[in-house]
Amino acid sequence: MFRTRLIGLLCLLAPMTACTGGGEPTVVGPPAAAPSPPKPHGPEDQAVEQALRVYERYWRISEEAAASPRGVDWPTELAKVMADPALSAYIGELANLASVPAHSRGQYGRSPKVTTVALAPPPRVVVIDCLDATNEHLISEKPGDGGRSLDHPDQPKRYEFEAQIVRYPNPDRWLVQQVQARLEKPC
Repeated sequence: MFRTRLIGLLCLLAPMTACTGGGEPTVVGPPAAAPSPPKPHGPEDQAVEQALRVYERYWRISEEAAASPRGVDWPTELAKVMADPALSAYIGELANLASVPAHSRGQYGRSPKVTTVALAPPPRVVVIDCLDATNEHLISEKPGDGGRSLDHPDQPKRYEFEAQIVRYPNPDRWLVQQVQARLEKPC
């Protein structure tokens, strides 16, 4: 695939006769750098890649759910990326949010880093994230009070968040199993 792209690129850069069989291609400028050899892609790398993919989907779905807690069958959607105890806890949070009534507006800033990879059954990847809630707000939907911010003034805006993503065997998939917001640990 890379070789096909390189030949195509050379055809674009070289005179037209070079690509139509009229001689050797002439490339003006410094020679292209040789591609670096592929990095080893072992079981730990694969586990990290798959866990981080699920972690990103977890954030996308959970933020959509918080923005519209009564909008969709969120338990079914969340079960695609979460397992208990995290799943039940978040479904409870959504029910509470819907009963207020309120919704979330905006998104968390995030900077996830993998801290642990364990391949022994069940395989587990631990992610430590730094959440920045500066642009994420809780908004009231009560009649006559709609649009008012319900943000607690004492809640930190930046704090550590841990997620444990576990590989489940049947069906084979990675799911966010445990989450913990560490409000007392600024980042």
